[in-house]
Amino acid sequence: MNYLKTFAMSWKKNLARQPKQIGGQGLVEFALILPIMLLLVIGALDIGRAFYMKVVLENSAREGASYMIYHTAEGKANSFALTKAAVQVEGQNSNVAIPLADIQINCLMGGSVNNTCPSESTVVVTVRHEMPLVFDILFNGPLELVSDARMLIP
Repeated sequence: MNYLKTFAMSWKKNLARQPKQIGGQGLVEFALILPIMLLLVIGALDIGRAFYMKVVLENSAREGASYMIYHTAEGKANSFALTKAAVQVEGQNSNVAIPLADIQINCLMGGSVNNTCPSESTVVVTVRHEMPLVFDILFNGPLELVSDARMLIP
């Protein structure tokens, strides 16, 4: 019991010896670190959005190529428009609007472009999208993402 009293008294003496802390130091440190932390968090969010957008574009291009190889027999003139619509629907399912001007469809036969899409030709669906970043000023404009899918027409 006597030991506890001695410990309590020495503890009080140590508290009395400590200098008073100034209350603004933490606030100043926080104010200095906050802009750097915001840049890191917003940059991470931009990278996440770009990754999501790239996955959506890949899925849309793959869906367009798949649609094209199974629906080329329905009429050559209409199959390109229907394929572009399938790409747009796939993008809309992921809440991304893909304009018709950003979708390109080609049929390759050997090494040359043959847009009649005969059997044994390769369908190439290319989807482009410009994604505005939060820090466009630092990176000189929006980020252009491109994805394409190739499939062989049976």
